[in-house]
Order: sequence, then C-alpha cells, then structure tokens
Amino acid sequence: MLNKRVKIYISIIITVGLFFIVYSMLNVPTNRIIDIILFGFFAALAESMPIYITKDVTVSVAFAVDLMALLILGPYEGALIAGIGTAFQISKYADGRVRHIFNFPYYKTLFNMSQIALSVGVGGLIYEYAGGIPRNYIYPYHLLSAILAAIVYYLLNTSVVAILLSFLTDKSLTYIFSKEIKWMVPNFLFLAFLGIIMSEAFVRIGYVSLILLFIPLFMIRYMFKLYMDSKQSYYDTINVLVKALDAKDKYTAGHSKNVEKIAALLCREFGFSESHTEMVKIASLLHDIGKIGVKEEVLNKPGKLTDEELSIIKEHPQKGYEILKEVPALKDASLWVKYHHEWYNGSGYPDGIKGDEIPLEAQILSLADVFDALVSDRPYRKAFSPEGAYEIIVANEGTQFSPKIINAFKKAFEKHREEFKHDI
Repeated sequence: MLNKRVKIYISIIITVGLFFIVYSMLNVPTNRIIDIILFGFFAALAESMPIYITKDVTVSVAFAVDLMALLILGPYEGALIAGIGTAFQISKYADGRVRHIFNFPYYKTLFNMSQIALSVGVGGLIYEYAGGIPRNYIYPYHLLSAILAAIVYYLLNTSVVAILLSFLTDKSLTYIFSKEIKWMVPNFLFLAFLGIIMSEAFVRIGYVSLILLFIPLFMIRYMFKLYMDSKQSYYDTINVLVKALDAKDKYTAGHSKNVEKIAALLCREFGFSESHTEMVKIASLLHDIGKIGVKEEVLNKPGKLTDEELSIIKEHPQKGYEILKEVPALKDASLWVKYHHEWYNGSGYPDGIKGDEIPLEAQILSLADVFDALVSDRPYRKAFSPEGAYEIIVANEGTQFSPKIINAFKKAFEKHREEFKHDI
C-alpha cells in the first residue's frame, strides 16, 4: 500500500501534469495533429523497447525521440508526443508478462504521462526562451539552446522520479541521486547527442530521419541487451553454485542470501558505488563456496566438531579463494572471501592478518556472516534474536571487528532493523 505522503505527491504531479497536457492540446495548431500522431507512434515504439537493468528498473531509448519532438515541433507538441508514447507503450515485464495501458495500474499510467509531459514541455519552453526556434536548423546558432533544453528535460524528469523513489524507499535524495541514478548519466549524454543530431537531420530530410534514428537505437538496444543477458547468465551461474552449497550444507541453507542482504546495507553506509556494492554482494553469495570441498558428514555433524574436523572447516576460506582467483572478474572478490574469517586483533584465519590489513570488504562479509549465523538455529543452540545478535557483535568491537565496521553496523541496524531479521 502507498503511504499518505506518496499518494499526495503522485496526486500533485498528476494534477499539474494533466493540466499542462490539456493546456498543450489547446495551444497546438490543427495542422500539427498528423505530426503529433506520427511522432507519438515512434515515441511509443521507443518506449516499448525497454532494457531491464533489474526486475523493476529499466533504461529507455525514448529520450532521444522526445527530445527530437520538443526541438522540432515545440514544447506543447513535444509534451503531447511524450505523453502518448508513455501511455501506449507495449512491453514485456522481466517475468515475460505483456504490459499495456489496459492492464497497468491507471494511477501509474497517469503519473508517468504527467511527469514526462511536464519534463518535455518545460524543456521545450526553455529551448524557446533561450532563443531556439522549432523546425529550424540547430547547428550552430541554436546548439547551446538545444543542449540546455536536454539538460532541463533530463534533470526535471530525473528529479520527479528521484523524489518518488525517496518517498517509497525512505532513502535520502542525495543517496538516490548518487547511488541509484548517477549511473544513468552516460546513457543520457549519448541519447541527448543522438536526439540533437537527428533533430538536425529531420529539419534537412524530414521523416526519413526517424527511420534512420531507429537503426542505431535498435543496435544500441541489441548490444546492451546482449551485455545484460551475459550478466544475467553470470549471476545464474553464481546462484547455481550457491544452491549446490545449500543442498550440501542443510544448516546454512539460505545463509549466503542473508549475508548478501546484510552486506549490501553495510556497503550503503560506507557510500560504496553501485558497481562496488554489486561486487561485494557477489562475494557474499560465494563467501562459503570453499565448503563444497568439505565432506557432508563434517558440515552436517549435529554435535561438537573434533579438532581435526574443525581444522578441515577452517580451510574453506582458502579453498574458496583458490576456486575464485582463476576467474579474472572475481580477482578482488576472491581475496575478500579468503579473509572473511580474519579478526581485527589478528586471531582469525587463514593468515592471521589484523587491523587495516584486512580489506574493508572482507570485514563487511565477516560481520554479515557472523550476524546471520547468530540469528540462525544451529544443532548446538537456538537462534539469537536480532537484538541479541546485535549486542554480541557490538561487544566484540576491537577484538573480532574494527571500530569503523561496528560504527557502520550500528547505523545500518538502526535504520533497517526490519531487514536484519533472518530469512529462511
């Protein structure tokens, strides 16, 4: 359910956006209707080709088409075209279901239409205010105006979405911009460049330029999709390894996923970039991969381990390192896996390093690993509550854990107490 703050925000954007759309309709000459329909078709086509970055996050190539619309036809026509493209897109969800206007929540459609129409419309008004003239050559006299319009369109569109994300996730706007939106800037720069180039081409050769536009857009989307598919295959392979380990070690089934979740919260406190956090999450999933080489009777022994069995278990960080180090993309992660049982005071294993010799990422894995172990049932004890596990970990500051990792843990636990609950 949406909270009151989100509902109010969505209502404001929809109200202002629909007012602007109606105002735009009243200010569009009748001889532009065909242009709006044709551009709207291409905008909907572009919106129908999203690339899924995650289950809920997509990158669209429609920015270039919408930018063309406002530069060529003007702010009001551009707003209507962007709204049409957003409303009538037909695409597939990550799970394969087809999305269209009739099976998509109406308030989401209205919000998306409203915010994109506002963003494009304001960008178009800025273009004219800065001296730009629709249906005129952009280079060289109106190039700066076009760049300014693209920046305003992008910033307004991004800000509206960022505020909504902040309300939905309870994260600060600073975090949303720096960690969840910043990575899209290169995408914006390229599409802005392409939109301006194709606007110039449209003025010179007309609608043929729109067809030419979609050739590079299709190629960009295809190449990026290949990259994302290979990345997904990479994650699928990792998850297969994790499932194989879970099947072998019944007492730690699901443990790696929980460690991944906690590690991500700690990475957030340290301000890691998304790519850095992603690599730590991968290391979290694979931190116990060395246990694949340990006999099941040792892993699943219900009673106390003998000294010999304990020494076998203690080999798993080194074994995990030896497995992962051969993969170039996991070179750093392999070291974090190797050192995730090292202690701040030097009494850990396998190498007995201490203090800042232990990589911060390995310290994150270590704390996340210990926390989830404490809140999980074991053959020799019942699980601690999250609060009990918190007290135990904090009490080990200066011995097992460094002050800086404990400080980050305290902040993360206070902000995300619910997410520290154990998931089976």
